Amino acid sequence: MAKNHHHSPAQRICGHVGMHVFHYSGRKGQAEENRYAANSLCPECAGVIRVWFEQSEPGFYKVDLPKLVSRSPNLISWGNRVRIAQLRKLGPVMRRMASESETDPLAALTLQVLTMMFKIDSANFWVDVDKHTYGTYSLGWDLEALIRGRETATNPLGKASVFGYWMARNERVASDAIEAAALLKPILKDYKRGPVIAEEAAST
Repeated sequence: MAKNHHHSPAQRICGHVGMHVFHYSGRKGQAEENRYAANSLCPECAGVIRVWFEQSEPGFYKVDLPKLVSRSPNLISWGNRVRIAQLRKLGPVMRRMASESETDPLAALTLQVLTMMFKIDSANFWVDVDKHTYGTYSLGWDLEALIRGRETATNPLGKASVFGYWMARNERVASDAIEAAALLKPILKDYKRGPVIAEEAAST
């Protein structure tokens, strides 16, 4: 079946309108792409997250790390190494988010996800992070799921998903996070970024 090329503005999960460009086959394919766009961040918000990551140098952010648990001492050792490496990579991002979270709702949501990440005490989760990596795309998927309050078939979560972990292990933690995100969602929709940041995000 021949594929059609389509591009049009679409309302995104963050509340902003962003251009969505895709190829599809038939009405079902187009409907799936439209659902994907509606459940994903707009290009600008996704670009801002990439800018935050790219501009951060390795460092640390003070967090209380729980003792990792596993039946295997080797997995605990492996998980600890991965967690420290991730904290060194993500710590500067968290520090920046903490300084901007009172005025920038996207920063507040990002800090929320990363804080939830470092509360995970499962060595297996951190091993999965090592196997599958956790970067800007993984963080974006977690943010989308947090704002949405659930996973969707068109926007599935990976094995290293922070939100997916808490949804499966502790619904209370996930529910509290969803409630907090719900308060930020209307603020995020109306939030206007400075022209410099918006331009940097658009160019990534």
